[in-house]
Amino acid sequence: MAHGEASVSYVRTASIACDGFLAAIDIIDRRWSSLVIQAIAKGCRTFSQISCYSNKINDSSLSKRLKELEEQGIVKRTIVDTRPPRAMYHLTQSGLELVPILDALTEWGNRNLLDQSDSSGNADS
Repeated sequence: MAHGEASVSYVRTASIACDGFLAAIDIIDRRWSSLVIQAIAKGCRTFSQISCYSNKINDSSLSKRLKELEEQGIVKRTIVDTRPPRAMYHLTQSGLELVPILDALTEWGNRNLLDQSDSSGNADS
């Protein structure tokens, strides 16, 4: 393979990888999306449970975010036949795959951005 062919292949592969990264970030970067996903992962199933878990989000924003996550295939909404009918939320396989990533981001943030107790040992200082 000629040198030019390798470069084109690398650029094409990098572009695909970049597109996947940007698409994933677009989902988790939307305000409240990560928190909603984490709430459902922790066992919150109803709108009110998710709302209580993420008490800083208003009902209108939560409703919008749940609909978007459902459209993106991250969350599945099921209507339970009760009086009155209730919606239950679950993570899809795709949503479940995000949980360890969000957990890792949370741990990193706690360690590197919130934990100021050991700032003297920071290698970047």
